[in-house]
Amino acid sequence: MAMSGGRDDGEPMMEMNTTPLIDVMLVLLIMFIITIPIQTHAVKVDLPVNDPNARKPPVDPIKNKI
Repeated sequence: MAMSGGRDDGEPMMEMNTTPLIDVMLVLLIMFIITIPIQTHAVKVDLPVNDPNARKPPVDPIKNKI
């Protein structure tokens, strides 16, 4: 990779320095690679099934008095 120190006539270089941009993009890529497996990890949870025909337990009026 060649380095350019500007032109001989003393004018500043007009090219954008892309090295910091590439560094930031590589850090973001590594962060995404690390965090994606955490987001796709699933935990199995046994949720109760809503059965409309199931009998509900009787409510004790003494314990549930407002």
